[in-house]
Amino acid sequence: MNLADRLTYADIDLLQRMAKHYGCGHDVHSKKDLITSLLHHLAGKSRLSEEFACLTDIERRFLQQLCFDSREWFNHEELLSKGRVALGGKEGEPRRLVLSALHKGWLFPGISQREKDLLQMPSDLRNRFLRLFSDRVMGREEPPVYRNEEGLFVEDLVQFCSFLCRHEVRLSADGGIYRQQQRQLFQTFHIQESPVDKKAWRFGFGRSYHLYPDRFALMYDYAFFKGYIAEDTIANIVHLTELGVQKMTDSFREEGKELYRFWLRLYKTPLPQLALVVKWIELLSRDTWQNAEEIYQGINEWLSPYYYETKEDLFNRILKMMLHLGMIRMGEADVGSRLIAMNLTGVQWVSGIAGFAEKRLAKRWSEPVGGRNLPLQEGNRVSDME
Repeated sequence: MNLADRLTYADIDLLQRMAKHYGCGHDVHSKKDLITSLLHHLAGKSRLSEEFACLTDIERRFLQQLCFDSREWFNHEELLSKGRVALGGKEGEPRRLVLSALHKGWLFPGISQREKDLLQMPSDLRNRFLRLFSDRVMGREEPPVYRNEEGLFVEDLVQFCSFLCRHEVRLSADGGIYRQQQRQLFQTFHIQESPVDKKAWRFGFGRSYHLYPDRFALMYDYAFFKGYIAEDTIANIVHLTELGVQKMTDSFREEGKELYRFWLRLYKTPLPQLALVVKWIELLSRDTWQNAEEIYQGINEWLSPYYYETKEDLFNRILKMMLHLGMIRMGEADVGSRLIAMNLTGVQWVSGIAGFAEKRLAKRWSEPVGGRNLPLQEGNRVSDME
């Protein structure tokens, strides 16, 4: 529902509070005239831009969460949670941010009995604010060469399942596939990786990040989570399940979107605002090429260092996995200057999945597997899996 419709259904008290905030319609008492005055005040881009420019950092952080969360309705607890995130540990009351959003017309109460305890942001107002957020970053020309993995992750997931059908895949004492078979498997993929350095220290997220290179680790964790593969700890093998065999018979066509949701959930512990960061990247690089470092400067406030990872490290992880999932293209303008652009697939996934309501995975799906059973937060040293 757009702003004009929401104003029509709003009660006179709310309209008067909005008029007081915006300094318009002081002497107006009829509902129709109040609505006309408010629409006139908010219609022009310059007036909305002035309101936007006057926001405090906390108000701007709260507004971002409202605009980037594409769900139609919010309950009070969800809004208070957004308020706490906007405050970022500073003094203040989340409830005041919600009330302020009501008085500014960012949020409106529901109309029907079913919606009476919910609040909604007008769709046209959300889109106008999103344009204001995106105006600060200028687009770039398409790079002469770029990397695009759109659709390849799912195709390689099919290859992985096919490999398990044709071969007995054995597991080492650490719980990982032997390196020789890893190399054999990776040669069948569109995007080839090398087994991790057996003597190197690794830090990452997920159940098998310490056993496999990043892309395959996500693929393996997803297949295990979905029940397509299983590990036999007695025979020390990994094999395709009946569900995995059935999936091979059916289709993996919709698997990409589910992979994206799984990634959001898997990375939610180190990156609690990942859904918002991805929304920002989608907004700024949809239908245009953008400098990755400029995007980082605009969104780094939503990232926090996590153990061994700096904010820059985490941002690079996000871009790397978005590239592997086929959500973005990545190229170079100059040496060391990365450009990114969203693929149609990425736009559809980000637009179709709010992401904010996705819950982090239980520990049994996200913590490292292996003899040492180290916690998620610690770096793991990769042992000899030859």
